[in-house]
Amino acid sequence: MRGDMDGSTPPPSFELVAKAINSLYNSPDYTEKADASRWLQDYQNSPFAWTISDQLLQQKLSLETCYFAAQTLRSKIQSNFHELPRDVHESLRNSLLDHLRAVTGATDTAIRTQLCLAMADLILLMPEWKNSVPELMTKLNSMSTMLTLLEVLMVLPEEVDSRHLRLGANRRHEVKDDLKNCAEALSQLLDSCLSNATDNQLHIQNMVIKCYSSWLILGVLPVSSVSSSGVIHLTVSVLSTHASPASLHESSSDCIINLLTRLEKENDEALERQIFETVMNLKTPYHLAVGEEDLDKCLNYCRIFTETGESFLTRMVASTPANPHFSIPVLDTVLLCCGHLDYEMPDVTFNLWYRLSEELYSRNDDDLINIFRPYITSLILCLSRHCQMEPDMVGVLSEDEDFAEFRSRVSDLIKDCVFIVGSSAVFGHMYTQLKATSQWEQTEATLFVMQAVARNIHPEEKDIVPAVLQEVLTLPAAGGGGGMLHQAVRVTATRLIGELSEWIGKHPDTLQAVLEHLLHGLQDPVVASEAANSLQSICSMCKEQMTQHFGGLLHILEQLDNFKLKPEPAKGLVKGAALILGTMHEKEQLSTALQKICELQVNPLNQLMENPQQAKIVRLSTGDPVLYLDRLADVFRYVSPSNGCRVPNPHPCKGVIENSWPVLSRACDVYADNERITERACRTIRFAVRCLGAQSSTLLPSLVGQLIRLYESHKHSCYLYLGSILVDEFACEEGCVAGLLEMVQSFIQPTYSLLAREHGLRDNPGTVDDFFRLNNRFLQRAPMPYLQTEFLKSVIECGLMSASLDHRDANTSVMKFFETLLRSAHTRPDLQDFQARQHLVGGLYKEFGNRLVETLVRSAVLTLPYYTYADIGDVLYHLSELDKVTFCTWLEATLKNLPNNGTPAVTSRQLEEFHQAVAKAEDPGEVAHQLREFVRLWR
Repeated sequence: MRGDMDGSTPPPSFELVAKAINSLYNSPDYTEKADASRWLQDYQNSPFAWTISDQLLQQKLSLETCYFAAQTLRSKIQSNFHELPRDVHESLRNSLLDHLRAVTGATDTAIRTQLCLAMADLILLMPEWKNSVPELMTKLNSMSTMLTLLEVLMVLPEEVDSRHLRLGANRRHEVKDDLKNCAEALSQLLDSCLSNATDNQLHIQNMVIKCYSSWLILGVLPVSSVSSSGVIHLTVSVLSTHASPASLHESSSDCIINLLTRLEKENDEALERQIFETVMNLKTPYHLAVGEEDLDKCLNYCRIFTETGESFLTRMVASTPANPHFSIPVLDTVLLCCGHLDYEMPDVTFNLWYRLSEELYSRNDDDLINIFRPYITSLILCLSRHCQMEPDMVGVLSEDEDFAEFRSRVSDLIKDCVFIVGSSAVFGHMYTQLKATSQWEQTEATLFVMQAVARNIHPEEKDIVPAVLQEVLTLPAAGGGGGMLHQAVRVTATRLIGELSEWIGKHPDTLQAVLEHLLHGLQDPVVASEAANSLQSICSMCKEQMTQHFGGLLHILEQLDNFKLKPEPAKGLVKGAALILGTMHEKEQLSTALQKICELQVNPLNQLMENPQQAKIVRLSTGDPVLYLDRLADVFRYVSPSNGCRVPNPHPCKGVIENSWPVLSRACDVYADNERITERACRTIRFAVRCLGAQSSTLLPSLVGQLIRLYESHKHSCYLYLGSILVDEFACEEGCVAGLLEMVQSFIQPTYSLLAREHGLRDNPGTVDDFFRLNNRFLQRAPMPYLQTEFLKSVIECGLMSASLDHRDANTSVMKFFETLLRSAHTRPDLQDFQARQHLVGGLYKEFGNRLVETLVRSAVLTLPYYTYADIGDVLYHLSELDKVTFCTWLEATLKNLPNNGTPAVTSRQLEEFHQAVAKAEDPGEVAHQLREFVRLWR
C-alpha cells in the first residue's frame, strides 16, 4: 500500500480499502498495521472516500469496515464538505438518511453515533435544507429508528458551537433560531417517547433525558417550559430514588446541572426557588447512597449541590447580611458532601470555593466575609482530614500519585481562601489539633495544612508560630513506642520550616536552631531535598543574617553531589548562596566567595569536556554538563551586589566571570551538536552578561564572532536569543552598534535558508521567535541605525510570511517587531533623529503597509487562534495611527476580498460596521475586541 491519492490518480478499489481496514484492526504484523494506517489516512483525505465509504456502509462486511466508513463519512462532512458541488448535497443527505434508517438494535452504538454526528454536521453545513429537524422527526419516527432519531437530536445542539465546524456567527444564529422554532415539537416528541412503553424503555429514557439536556444548555428551550416538562419530572423522580439505574442517574444529574447553568443566566425567581427546593430534597437519597457506598451516585449528588451553589453564587454575595439569599444553606449541603470518606467528593466542589473566594476578595466587604467565614473554616478542617494518608503507608508519597495531586490542589485552594478565615486563626486551629493527636497521619495532615498558609502569617506574630516552630524542631527522631517517626511527618515538617522563612527572618534568634535542624535533614536521603528547599528559602529571606553562616553553606556546596538531592533542590542551594553573596559589602570578600562557588561548577564541567564523547549522557546526572551550567547560570542570575557597580567602579563579579568565560566558550564549541546543552550554555552566558552589564564588553568581540560561526554551521535558535541579549545590553553604546549590526546581518542568510525549506516556518517556530525578538530589540535600542540598514526590507518580507504562523511565542515576536517598527515613527519626538525616523518608517509604510493590513486581517479571519488577536490589534491600531485615511482604504479593500462563501454570507453591513469600529478605535484593545467579534462571522 504505497502512493498518495488525489483527484488525478485512479480511485482505489472497494476491496482494497476493505483489506486495508482489516489489516489496520486485525493484522498481528506491526509493520503491516502501520502501512495500512498511513495508506488509509491518505485515502480519507482523498475525494474517493465519499463514494467508497457509502459502499462500505451498504455492504456491511464487518464491524470494523462499517465503523471506519461511518467515521470517515463524518470526518469528510466535518472537514471536506467544500469538496462537494452544491448539486450533490441532496444526494448525500438522502444516502445518509438511508444509512440511519438501516440502523437496528444489532448495530454497534459506535457506528450509530458516527452516523448521527455526520447527519448533525450535514444539517449545520447545509443551510438549503430547510425544516431539517421536522423532516427528520417525520422520516425517523418509528419504534425501530427512535433511538437513532433521539441521538441525532441530542448531538445536533452539541455540534452547533463545535470549533471544528467553521459555520460562522450568522449561520449559528440561524440554526439556533430554527431550533427554537422546533422546541415545542421536540418537547412533544420527548413526552411521547416517555409515555409509550417499549422493551427498550431504559435506553429510550436515557436518550430522551440527554436530548432534552442538550437543547436546554444551548438555550433553545425556554426555561418557562421546565415546570411542565415530563422530562424534568422524570429526572427528579430518578434522582429522588437512590436505587435508580446508574446510567439514568448520571444523565438525570447532567440534565439538572444544565438547568442550573441556564438559571444562572436567567431571571426567574419563582423557578429558582422551585428548583432550589427540589435540589435540597435530594439530601435524603444522598444519605441512602452513602449508606450503600455507591460512590458514583454520591458524586452525582455532589455535582448537583455544587452546581446549585455556583448558579446562585453571585446572588448570595450580592445579598445583605440583614437579608441573606435563600440559597446560602446549599453551602452546608456541599460541606456535607465534602465530609464523605472518599477524597473525590470534595475535589468536585473546589471550583465553587474558588469562585466564592474571588467574589469576596473583589468586594472587600468585612460584613460579607463574616457571613461566609464559618463555611471556609469548616472546609479547611474537612480538607485537613482528607489529606491524611493511610495509617499503614510506608515511606512518602510519590509526586505522580493521584492522592499527591489531590493534596496539591487542596494546598492551592487553602492558600486562595485563607484570607477569609485568617492565617493565624488556621494556625491556631491546626496547632490545637497537633497537640491533641498521637497518630502520625493526623500529625502530618495538620502540618501539611499549616505549611499551606505559613507564608501568609504576619512576620510579627508572637503567640502561635513560636510554639509551632519549637514543636517542629523538637519532633522526636523516634515516635511513640520506640518506633521511628514516620518519614512523611519529617518531610512535611521540614517543608513547613521553609514556608516560615519570612517569619524566621524577623526572629533571628531562631535561625541557629533552624539551620542545625536543616543540616541534619540534608544528611537524610528521605528528607534531604525538602531540607535543601527550605534552606534555600531561608537564604532568600534571611540574606543578611546568613552571611555569618556562609562558610558552612560553602562547605555544603562542596559536598552537594554527595547528598541524595534531586537536581532542582540542589540547584536551589546554589541560588541561595548567590543571594547571600549579593549582601556582602566587601568587594574582595564577595569576589573570593563567588570564585569558590563558580569553581565548584567550572571544574567538573572542564573535566567532562576532556572526554565529550562519553557514553550516552544521563540527564541531570553528575555526567551531564547541563547540571553545572544551570547552577552556574543561577549564580550569575542571582548575585546582585548591593553596593552598586556603576562604571567606573569595577564590578566585583567581573574577574570571576572573565575567568569562567573560556570554559563557557569551550562548552559552546564542544557541545555544538547537542541543542539541549548548547541552549543551557547560552543561557549561562546570558546571565553572565546581564550580571556585568556594560562591563562585560571585554567579552563582546570573541562572543559575537563565536555566535556568527556557530549559527552558520548549526542554526540553533538560542544563538539568536543570546544575540538579542547582546543587543539589549550594548546597542546603546555607540562603539558597539556597527559590530552588532554586522552580527544581525550574518544571522540573516542562515535564518532565511532554514525558514525557506518546506514547512520551514512551521517546523522552526523557535527560530522565528528568536529572530524577530533580536530585530525588535535593535529597533528598541538603536532605531535609527537599524532603520538605515539594507537588510530591513527583507526582514519585513520574512515577517509578512511569518505573520500567519500559528505558534504563540513566534507570532507574538513577529507582531511586537511590527508594532515597534510602526511606533518608532512617533515615539520620542524630542530626539534629534525624530524627523529622520518618521521619514524612513513612512517610506516602509507606503511600500509594505497594504500587504501588512491584508496579511493580518486574512490570517486572523482564516487561520490564527483567538490568543493572537491582542497583538494583531496592536499592529493594526498603530498602522491606523500613522495614516488613518490610507489605512482605511487598505482595510476596505482587504475586507471586500475576504472569502465570503458562507450561507448566510457575511453582509455588507457587517463589513462596514467592522471597518467603522476599527477606524474609530481609540486604543489597541478596542481594535482587538472588534477583531475578535468580527472573526466569529467566519468561524
